[in-house]
This record gives sequence, C-alpha cells and structure tokens, in this order.
Amino acid sequence: MKKVRPMAVVALLVLTGCGGGRPTAHPSGGVDHAKLLEAVHCMRDNGFPDYPDPVEAEGTWVIPPPAGDLPAPPACAELFRGAKGPAPRRERTAEEIAKLRKWGACIQTHGIPELPDPDSNGDFHPPPELVPITAHPKWQEARTACQALEPSGLNFDK
Repeated sequence: MKKVRPMAVVALLVLTGCGGGRPTAHPSGGVDHAKLLEAVHCMRDNGFPDYPDPVEAEGTWVIPPPAGDLPAPPACAELFRGAKGPAPRRERTAEEIAKLRKWGACIQTHGIPELPDPDSNGDFHPPPELVPITAHPKWQEARTACQALEPSGLNFDK
C-alpha cells in the first residue's frame, strides 16, 4: 500500500485554503469536492497552470504528487481549508512553543505590538484587525528583523 505523503494531504487538508472540494458523485473523507476544485482553479490562476485535478486515493480526495507538495498562495490556502479544514498536526514540544513565544515577542517589539502571544499549543490567534497579518504595514520589517528566530510551519490564516 502506497503511503500518502503529508504534503499530498496538505493539498487536501493543509492546502485546504487552495483546494475546492470533492466530486459529489463520490463523497469521501468529508471533503467538499466543489471547494477543492475552487482551490485547484485558484492554484492555476496563481502561477500553477498545470495544477492537477484531485484524485480519489483510499477513499479520500487528494492532490496527486508532486503537485500536492507545492506551497499554496494564501488565497488558495484558504480555499483548501474550506474544503476540509486544517490538517491534523502533531503536538508541539515545549521547546517549539518556547521558540514560537520568542519569535512572537520579537515581532511585537519590531512594530506589531498588538500581536497576541501564542496560546499553550503555540498557535497565534491575531485579532480580526490583524488578519491577514501579512497585510500589516510593519509585517515585512518585523519579519525581516526576526527572521533568525522564525520557526518553520507558521500559519497566520486565522
């Protein structure tokens, strides 16, 4: 049995912000095919003209590799999330959460003091006026200043 790569699931789950949904004729895994297709079209409209349609694999709609490993533009990521919801993830270690807190403090110090500290799981929950945080006038400046502290896998979609 072929192992499903996390990024392929990300294309369906994590990249749910770019994906559209599952075909209504073959409901599978709770994925909305129409929304997943919207995400696929978003990917095609945002620099990936040959992005493939989702396929059914082991009862779940997925984006076939290697396309499922591509990072989705923010607009598309939101569509993928709408198709399925965020991908399951492993619990963060205390060390990872400490790094996230340190990075958040740096961002606060460098122009975005209204960014709340991460919660006990290490997740940031910016207030509505900071969504998307990437549109904040000080975002690039703060991110550049804190680049050495930035942990991988940050997600500011909500």
